[in-house]
Amino acid sequence: MADVAAFWDARADREASRERDNPRKRVHTDLLWRLIDRVVPDLGGTILDAGAGTGRFSLPLATRGFRVTHLDISPKMIETAATAAEDAGCALTFEQGDIADLSRFSDAAFDLVLCLDSPLSFSYPRQATALAELVRVCRSSLVLCVLNRLGVILEEGITFDLRHFGRPKTVWDVLRTGDLVVTPELQQLQPLMPSWHAFAVEELESMLVDYGLTVQTIIAPGALSGSVPTDLLATLIGQDDAYSAYLDFEEQFDMQRSAFGAAGSGAGGLAVVARKDPS
Repeated sequence: MADVAAFWDARADREASRERDNPRKRVHTDLLWRLIDRVVPDLGGTILDAGAGTGRFSLPLATRGFRVTHLDISPKMIETAATAAEDAGCALTFEQGDIADLSRFSDAAFDLVLCLDSPLSFSYPRQATALAELVRVCRSSLVLCVLNRLGVILEEGITFDLRHFGRPKTVWDVLRTGDLVVTPELQQLQPLMPSWHAFAVEELESMLVDYGLTVQTIIAPGALSGSVPTDLLATLIGQDDAYSAYLDFEEQFDMQRSAFGAAGSGAGGLAVVARKDPS
């Protein structure tokens, strides 16, 4: 996994500014916050942010008084988050590691487990193991955001194939299996992220149920905003009341099952809130 860690190390400097630079990412993040705020445990509860990056979610939650463990595979991401935490005067526990191996944590160690912006998808080919580990360490609620199988085809996949091959090629594997195996040959055509697995809605639902969870919410965050010009979104974000009203509508739109295939892959086009059934 050293190559994967190195890839995310190289992205750390720009990761923290994505919401500022991309209004669609801001919408995506704000929709995820709505999910989190509905399930967040009582003050003092324990939270694991698995694949926490530079602290997009872990730092604000720690500032609010939760006991947050910030886990990431990238040392550079952790370093950036730790510096930001120190500047903000908030305390977190930082752990460097892979979400497919959470053996350092006991069963049901955390009231809430977050795995957002698609680290589960980038744990390929061990995504089933990683999901099982996330469920194991979860006591109550789990909030996931993963790559959306149809979304990745719509956003970049078909364009990549037509540009480089003149016909659908890699998208056939993505449609059938959800997997994109990034070979050296593909990297020569265009710089790509590490190999990944994009989930179909039914697939993710079934896996969670098999692991003993009840799915409470499914949303394709960002499905609607992908159709809104970024300059309009940027203006809207600066208008608190209008932006809140827009998010109200976008959230309801993005929860329609017919919209689930429309959300792009940039930050994870499929989000799920699930609750662990008492054993």
